[in-house]
Amino acid sequence: MPPRKKAAAPGWQAVPGTQAVMDKAVPLVAPARETRDFGPLAKVVFETALLFPNSKGLPDLRRESYAARQWMSALLDAAGIKAPPMSPKEVREAVAKDRQSILQSIRDALSPVRVDYVTSLDERPEEMAERFPGLSSADEVFAYYKIIPKAQSTIRTENYHRRAALQTIGAVLDVAAGDDAVVPPARTAEVVQSVRRTVAALAPASFEGLDPATTERLREELRETRAVLLALEESLS
Repeated sequence: MPPRKKAAAPGWQAVPGTQAVMDKAVPLVAPARETRDFGPLAKVVFETALLFPNSKGLPDLRRESYAARQWMSALLDAAGIKAPPMSPKEVREAVAKDRQSILQSIRDALSPVRVDYVTSLDERPEEMAERFPGLSSADEVFAYYKIIPKAQSTIRTENYHRRAALQTIGAVLDVAAGDDAVVPPARTAEVVQSVRRTVAALAPASFEGLDPATTERLREELRETRAVLLALEESLS
């Protein structure tokens, strides 16, 4: 007897409510592309994250399920962002590139919407209990889904400032070479701000997994750094 074929996963249309969200989302695609403001579209798309289940039967907040991805592809098709039949290769490639760009813009815009929703669950315990049984706080939801409680745009901005801070400190150290050299007054404010941003990037997790000797050495360097900063602060009094 030939092996039985695995049944195909049900399409997104099988999930109640998803067609209604599709009908609301399609008219928002063109304005989003024109203005590059994908926020209104993302808010509607996020509604599907509460309709599609993940593999555990909970809301697919990360929109990683097959049905959620299928729905998104269907959205772009319905909005006319697809290559016509028998299109030449260059046309198909251009459309595929355009689709990927739009999908990334939607994902970026979804990030703050998702963070705001999860954060708001602390004020709606009934919805928390109904949609996320076993989880009792927004922090637990963030942890369960492995979602960083910050929008992607915020994370990129913070990373940019951290890199800029490190570059600034490195550039000043190159200028102020030598044991007796000091940061020139014209660059003091820039360096102080860069130091603050760099230190703010450190967290307890930054030290996890370090060997005891390294941990102790860094602890001593932090003590010395704190003493230097306190002395500088007192000198300004």
